[in-house]
Amino acid sequence: MILTGYLVWLQSALSMGARVQLMNSHIACPTDKTSPLVSFSPTYTAGVTGFLSWGWQPFLRAGIELGYQGVGQKYYGLGLSGRDYSAEINLHYLRVGLAFQPQYQREGKNWGLWMSFCPSVTFLTQADMILQGDSVSPGNAIAPQVIQTVLAYLDRSTRPEDRLILQRMYQPVGGSLHVAAGLRFRLVPQVWILALLSYEISLGDIEKKSFRLGGEGAPLYSSNRKPAFYQLIGLQLGLQYEVFLRH
Repeated sequence: MILTGYLVWLQSALSMGARVQLMNSHIACPTDKTSPLVSFSPTYTAGVTGFLSWGWQPFLRAGIELGYQGVGQKYYGLGLSGRDYSAEINLHYLRVGLAFQPQYQREGKNWGLWMSFCPSVTFLTQADMILQGDSVSPGNAIAPQVIQTVLAYLDRSTRPEDRLILQRMYQPVGGSLHVAAGLRFRLVPQVWILALLSYEISLGDIEKKSFRLGGEGAPLYSSNRKPAFYQLIGLQLGLQYEVFLRH
């Protein structure tokens, strides 16, 4: 208890805030990228991140980040009958991470540099799929084929538990690395505006390759389908509030 109290006393500042983000989202899988049946449309998602951090010196904070964000991908191409099709995957994740936040400003200046480096654990909370236009060729190797197979199965299904299939076909828990960096501008003495560029990548395959529809039959995903992961690149705008515990 004495050691804990001493470490708390040594802290120089407490920092807290929130950031909203608009990201270009991409679910990347080598199997989709090399298929002549699939093209990709730009996909944009939004999210919000809150953070609480503390530090023992002015240039570095460490703490936690809690975020909720969308991840998605849109596909298009020519379908089985030679007409256009479009398909879409939308996932939502809760992200919890340990953040390291370097910051720098020259004395007397009302602006400075700010960064967050945050290894995170992600929890899938929602999944949605859409297929419109022409049908795609039968199979389960590329994402539009998987989407078509799942939606067709759900149209026929009368099992109440199948309502959760869209979530169960993805890994419920995963990892990611989130990085944001840019400028901060003083709004009032202890409040800063953050203007950042950010990047996030999932760590490991986000698809559950062993998943079977109805718990029976062959796996939903082809054995030839490579691991899939998501990437997010975009902008963040936020507020940071600093409380100085010692001077």
